[in-house]
Order: sequence, then structure tokens, then C-alpha cells
Amino acid sequence: MKAFENYSTHIHSTRRELLFEYFLPLLAEFLILILCMVPFSLLKALGPMIEEPALVGEEQTKPMAGRLAFGVVALALWFVFTFIASRAAKKDKHYASSFFGFAAGILLWQFIGEISWHYSVGGVHFVPFESVTTFPVACMFILLLIYGKKHHSFDWGVWCMLLSFAFNWMGHYVMEGTYPFVASMVDQHTWYIGASLATGSCGLIYSIVFLLFRVKTRRGRLLASMLTYISIGVIAFGLMEG
Repeated sequence: MKAFENYSTHIHSTRRELLFEYFLPLLAEFLILILCMVPFSLLKALGPMIEEPALVGEEQTKPMAGRLAFGVVALALWFVFTFIASRAAKKDKHYASSFFGFAAGILLWQFIGEISWHYSVGGVHFVPFESVTTFPVACMFILLLIYGKKHHSFDWGVWCMLLSFAFNWMGHYVMEGTYPFVASMVDQHTWYIGASLATGSCGLIYSIVFLLFRVKTRRGRLLASMLTYISIGVIAFGLMEG
């Protein structure tokens, strides 16, 4: 009887942990994404053009004043949120460090991946970050994460920021950055859908396996929620772009 009670208590505790440390954080991450994307969507087309549009790679720039204003605010908030996430991590405030770090990563991606390449300095444009030309940078960034993990270089809040940025970046890169390597063999529509479904499904399966069999801590379950978030995001983005 006591063994059954202990088992029942364990099941209840496990369900509570999954609810508050995985499912609700996953919903919170999508809410944070919406809170970051809605102002960007509203502001990016506002105001006059502050310079002439240009063709950068295969994309046309839209250097609107509203887009630039959002970029400046996003960069400032990235710094503030990363600072808050790092301070919270040092006090073992896992939710605060996770969510502020996650939001900071999205804001950094918006500034670098969505905004900065629309504007030029001396007539020279920043390269779109999801393009094939940034492949060496992507490799170096991955090596930085590996080095940081091995040598414990970052606290949990900074890790959440870096992983959030990396997840958003790689979510684009698995389709747009890799397509030139296979352009002679498959059309873009097919590649975007196939690559997003393959990588997103693998990520989703891994996140569930990681959640159920590998992690035993709150941080681990919060990380699993981020893995699930980007896996769903990659699939959704690929289907929309494809």
C-alpha cells in the first residue's frame, strides 16, 4: 500500500513538473515570440525610406525609418534583458533567467537577422544572416557554443539568450542557408518543405526523448521546452516559406 502511495505521489509530482516546467514554459515562449513579432510587424513598414532600396543577395531591402527605430530599441532591450537573465541565473531564478534570456535571443535575431541588412554604411550592406555567405560564421558560432559548454563559460541566463538566438538563426538556416548547396538537384519549394519537415521532426523527437529520459532538473525541462519550440517553429516556417 505504501509503495502504491509513493508511486502515486511520484506520478503526481512528475505531471506537475511537466506542466509547470515544460508545457507552460513552451506556451510562454510562443507568447514571447508574438510579443516580439507584433511590434516589429507594425513598425517595419512605417515612416519614410531613409535610403534607396537595394538588392542584397536575392532580396530587396526596405530601409524604412520604423524598421530602424525598432532595431535600435531591440538592440537596447537585448542588452538589458541579457543582463537581467544573467543576474537572475546567479540567484537561481530559473524562470526569470530562462524567459528574459529567451526574449533577448529573439531580439538579437530580429536586429541581426531581420533588420540590420536593410541598411548600409558607406553604401555597403550587411549580409543577410541566413544566407550561404555566413556559413563560416555559423560554424564559428557553433564552435563557440561547444567551447562554452565544455569550459562552463556562460551562466544559465546567457545560455538561454545564446540558444534562443541560435535556434532562431538555425531555424532559418536549415532551409535558406543550405539551399545553394543543393540548388542544382532540387527546386527551392521542395527543399524548404523537405528540410524543414526533416530537421523539425528530428528536433521534436529528440526534445521529447530528452525530456522523458535524460533530464531530471527544472533547467533541463526548460531547455526541452526551447528545443520543442524551435522544432515546431522550423516546421511551421518551412511550410509557410515553401
